[in-house]
Amino acid sequence: MLARRLLPLAALLGALGVVYASVPTTPIGSGGSKFLSLLPSTGQTAQVMRAGAKLTIVDLQQRVMSVGGSREALQEVMASVAQGQIPAYDPRLGISKEEFSKYLVFQTVPVPTGKTVKFAVTRDAYRVAFSDAPVNGLLRGLSFDLKTGELRVPEGFIVKPVVVSASTAPDRSIDLRGGLQWNLRGYNAEAQNGINGQLSLFQVGDNQVLFIYKRVSSLIHGTFNNTSSEIMLKYTR
Repeated sequence: MLARRLLPLAALLGALGVVYASVPTTPIGSGGSKFLSLLPSTGQTAQVMRAGAKLTIVDLQQRVMSVGGSREALQEVMASVAQGQIPAYDPRLGISKEEFSKYLVFQTVPVPTGKTVKFAVTRDAYRVAFSDAPVNGLLRGLSFDLKTGELRVPEGFIVKPVVVSASTAPDRSIDLRGGLQWNLRGYNAEAQNGINGQLSLFQVGDNQVLFIYKRVSSLIHGTFNNTSSEIMLKYTR
């Protein structure tokens, strides 16, 4: 049976191609300072996450009820999904097998790896700066202006954030309460520096923060690195 793949937050972490690219955003305003307070503190412990998949069903119940399909068959399908299984098509649902497959959706969700790390940051009333980074050194050299929300990257660019709206979709893959996002795309011909990536800071349920950074490519002083690097961390603030 085929199941379509949906990246509802445009994909954890261009889908992740770059991270959460289609989340509703607006220019930073008064709400920006609230989310900047979610940045990690010195020695903050975080869980290392990875992008996983979760099977869910979208609008199937309404469709089956509208055509007078079997409630028992629908309950069996829902039970299979709740157990993480791909449900079998049942003609008692009252819809075709082809239509049934359209309601099966794989959502991208953050999954714990079982590893924990500590942030190496300096923080004062004006700025949070990363002197080193867990896992792969990817965050080293990043710094955030706590007044403007601007992010400075080692390639020399300064990027303004946009505010991410809370997710209200019934099939959302995470309990997104809002956040900030920095789209890192720039090139300086004189310095021969460039970057393509995205950093996202999301407030999620249970006072948790999801910190995601993906750099697709980077150019520093004419040296090009097109190796995709990504880090996804979750911590409490």
